[in-house]
Amino acid sequence: MVTQLPDGRVLFKVFLPHAARVEIVGTFTGWRAGAVSMERQNPGWWSLVTEVPVGGHEFCYMVDGSIWLADYAASGVRLASSGHWVSRLSVTAGDVVAGGETVVPRAIAV
Repeated sequence: MVTQLPDGRVLFKVFLPHAARVEIVGTFTGWRAGAVSMERQNPGWWSLVTEVPVGGHEFCYMVDGSIWLADYAASGVRLASSGHWVSRLSVTAGDVVAGGETVVPRAIAV
């Protein structure tokens, strides 16, 4: 599950009760080189709130350092040339509409 919060940061959340370690890897982390650890939440959920630059990205959950897991709750999974399934993420900036009202930024799986 991926959600962009009102402050612009992105919430990643996944249910993996038997995992010992879960990290986010993607185009915005330099893939494995900049993997970001998620925090275990009981019972079995892992979560991370982080900044992701505006634009299109791909990501996976790295489970226990060796299992690549796409976010199938996102509608944008695809098979990468490496043979791993990856999820696509588009992070958008807030837009100002008529009357000066701000539209909250959001993350959309594509």
